[in-house]
Amino acid sequence: MQLSDVNADEINTWAGERIAKQNLPLPAKPRPGDPEYLFPDDPSDLSTMQLGQLMLRFAGFLGYAVHLLGLAESELTLVESELAGKVAGLAGPVRAALGRVKATEVENTVLSNNPQLVPLHKRRLELTAVITRLEPMTKIYEKMYQALSRDLARREVESRVQ
Repeated sequence: MQLSDVNADEINTWAGERIAKQNLPLPAKPRPGDPEYLFPDDPSDLSTMQLGQLMLRFAGFLGYAVHLLGLAESELTLVESELAGKVAGLAGPVRAALGRVKATEVENTVLSNNPQLVPLHKRRLELTAVITRLEPMTKIYEKMYQALSRDLARREVESRVQ
């Protein structure tokens, strides 16, 4: 087998099957609802039960977003490796023709001359965009959960004091 024969989709399928054999539960997709949520200006306006339910929603959003982020990052790693291997296999003549240039210029030239690599390059861009969007979403959900958790802890302390 040569480096150019490596296929990211095959490896990604293999990895998914391998992880599935571990019988680890995966977070479920949160129930469909509004594409946006309202975070209360003052969590003290919520009952303890409402606060707990909102915390569970954010925990569900966080778990699912982290799951999606992991899938995208692992696929991106494979796609980048496959693309790098294929570009490296075709880069020799390009380097000889261009002389001393940046690696990105060599890659761009190889991609321009080999349209069969464009779908792989496009998938890399798509996955990068997904990861770029998911990372801040996970941070938002985590911060929201932490804020609600602090308010719940404050309530517990206040109830003990009174």
